[in-house]
Amino acid sequence: MKMLMRVLFCLAVASMTSVHADDVVLSTQRKLKQLGFYGGAVDGQMGSQTAAAIRRYQIAEKLKVTGEMNPATLRRLGIATPQTFAPVRAPAPPPAPPPYVALADIFRGGPFITVGPEMQVAAIRQAQKNLRLLGYYNGPADGAPSPSLVASLRAWQASAGFRQTGRFDENTLKGLSLMPN
Repeated sequence: MKMLMRVLFCLAVASMTSVHADDVVLSTQRKLKQLGFYGGAVDGQMGSQTAAAIRRYQIAEKLKVTGEMNPATLRRLGIATPQTFAPVRAPAPPPAPPPYVALADIFRGGPFITVGPEMQVAAIRQAQKNLRLLGYYNGPADGAPSPSLVASLRAWQASAGFRQTGRFDENTLKGLSLMPN
């Protein structure tokens, strides 16, 4: 009888751990989707799309790139780890700057800083499309600068060997085929 109780207890603990692990994957997928790094189904299943999104996030956040939900990545995402069982709250993001400030900032130091906003918006829209094709961006191609676009730019710049500015400098514009001939 004691042996049966021990087995049942072990099974109960194991099932609670796997349910919690699925919750961590689900929370990770939700957060990565919200940030524009994940475009797959939010289903709590760790698959290749989730691992790729984690790698993109790790690159953008300058974490060790493993594609795994390690403690440093979960902590940066603000997700509780299985060891703590307590939610870790990330600080609230700063309020978004007005659109004209964000637009000027993303082009600061680059050749498109002096062109009109229509051309800047068109360049951002095309960059969003190009980055989506390359697997770095999952947000809308709306021509609006956003934190997920900046993170995607940084991740792409890192993989291309460029300085990780998150801005449209000359090298980035050339690398994403956005410079006019």
